Amino acid sequence: MIGWLADFFRFVWALLYWNTRKSWFQLGGRRGRSPCQNPSDSGRAFETQCEACLQWDRPARFARVCPLLVATPQGLRCSVDTPRVRPFWGRVLRYVGGSLLGLYLIGAIGIFVFLRTIGYPISIFHVTWPGLWYRVPQARSAYFFEQGNKAFAAGHVRQGLLYFENAYKFDPGNYLAGLALARNYQTTQPIISDAVYRRLYREHPGQRAATAQDWFRALLARGDFTQVAFLAAHELVTNSLHASPWMRALIFATRQTHDDQTLQTLLAGTDIHVKPWHTLLETELLLRADKTTAARVNLLRPWPLNSPPYALYYQVENLLASGENYPAFDQLGRSVGHLDDETVLALRLAAYARAGLKSQLAFEFNTLLSRPLTPPAIKILSAHLIRYPDPALFQLFYAKFERAALPLTTENAGSHFSVLCVAGVHQDRARLEDQIRRLKSLAAVSFLRLNLVADFFNNESAALRIATFLPILPVPLEVTYALLERYPGPSSRPATAAPRTP
Repeated sequence: MIGWLADFFRFVWALLYWNTRKSWFQLGGRRGRSPCQNPSDSGRAFETQCEACLQWDRPARFARVCPLLVATPQGLRCSVDTPRVRPFWGRVLRYVGGSLLGLYLIGAIGIFVFLRTIGYPISIFHVTWPGLWYRVPQARSAYFFEQGNKAFAAGHVRQGLLYFENAYKFDPGNYLAGLALARNYQTTQPIISDAVYRRLYREHPGQRAATAQDWFRALLARGDFTQVAFLAAHELVTNSLHASPWMRALIFATRQTHDDQTLQTLLAGTDIHVKPWHTLLETELLLRADKTTAARVNLLRPWPLNSPPYALYYQVENLLASGENYPAFDQLGRSVGHLDDETVLALRLAAYARAGLKSQLAFEFNTLLSRPLTPPAIKILSAHLIRYPDPALFQLFYAKFERAALPLTTENAGSHFSVLCVAGVHQDRARLEDQIRRLKSLAAVSFLRLNLVADFFNNESAALRIATFLPILPVPLEVTYALLERYPGPSSRPATAAPRTP
């Protein structure tokens, strides 16, 4: 064994040393004696001994370095004359290449076994083939993302966030990991959340509309109206398919920030996406400038029925806000078929409430409550009762909701939290506490901030703003709007963090 090991190290050294000596011999014109032949021999083929192999434990092994060494009856001899002695660099490359390949495969297999033992979903080809190396960080990202979901399901929020951070760090192309990280940071680390949303918005153009919607909901719930206005104005001119929701967001946000400049800039511009909104923008700016007579003229004249849906909604809503109830009814009647059924029903309920038509309002409510209670119906009724509290109608609504006994699933969570907020708006402490207890018992984890909700609605903490806890309530967008309209407050964004465009 010792002799074999000694010859192995001699072999490694000889590959480089003797081939280099032979190369110099060739470059020198093959003059004089060969560097590897015995200088006392004739230098002729099959007569000359090999001096390079004399120190080996088994000299015949030197043939792996130089195939010119052959066995003869007289012993090992060089098979060529001195002038024909030459190096064998091809052998060097094969041995070195083969050794490196072997070491590479051993290392790759070791890494594969290690990663598979951890649980990373990779194959042997992802580790061994360089063209697939990019799949390794993707697999690690997928693994951490899955672990993050499991951690959140078990109520381990901090651990889940750490997993999501690692998932997004290993693969910034993992859109779902980035989205999960941004969503879960929106309450505790809003600046980091916005940075992740901004990166997702920029680097995933195919998901840009979905990212913008998700980011908008986070900003709106936090009361960050300045950034909502920036995002809405940007999306308005780049996402014509969803222009109506973005115009509504823009109008709402700029009302909160008292910013008319964004609307004036859009109205003065020439972008074709803004042209359908000119009448709405003109009317809104007139209302903000207290030019109510000119605004009233705009609102009372029929707007084209091919206007964007939010323009028709805006006209009816502002006619109602201006006390023009019956013109609002007329315009709403004209808009039927051009607005979706939920919007028409919500506007009709609002019109009855503003006009004081209690019997018609009660009839609409009872008609809706006579059917099976669904999340869309709960959303409409909750948003209405937040905007227009009515204890009698709330009693009917809550009784129907209790009888429905909706399970607390992802689909129904918004309904449960909406009813919670409606109870709070109506200062019904018994039902508010009952709903909080029910949510805590049905949920897999404890909602630690639900006590803040109770304190807010019970006026036990005047310093609380609704944006303090609204991000943790998975209520529908319409209910979020209704709550922010009822409880307007300062933005929750840190004053030192300037808004940025996407």
